[in-house]
Amino acid sequence: MNVLTLKEEIILSSLMMLGGSSRGALIRKKVIEISGKEIVYGTLYNLMEILIKKGFVYTTKSEPVPEKGGRRKTIYIITKKGKSALKETLVLHENIHSSLKSLEFGI
Repeated sequence: MNVLTLKEEIILSSLMMLGGSSRGALIRKKVIEISGKEIVYGTLYNLMEILIKKGFVYTTKSEPVPEKGGRRKTIYIITKKGKSALKETLVLHENIHSSLKSLEFGI
C-alpha cells in the first residue's frame, strides 16, 4: 500500500485537479487554493523530486515560450502509480472517517 504524506496528497490532488499535468507555478497556486496554506517554491520542488523518485510523477519539457529568449518549462505529470497511491490514501481517509463517526469526542 502506498500511503502518501499529507503534503504529497495535497500536491497530487492539485495535479489531478489541473488535469494530471501542469507547471510548478500553477501547481503551487492550486496547492495554496485547496489547502489555504502558503508553500514556497523550494518546498514544492523538493516534494516534487520526492514524488518523482517514488514514481508518482514524471517530468517533460514544454516547447519554448514564444517570446525572445523564451525557454522550455518543466511540466509535471502524475503517473498511474501516483493516481493509485492517491486513490489508496483517499480510501484510507474514508475508512478512518467512517470509523470515527460512531465515537463521541467529548469536546
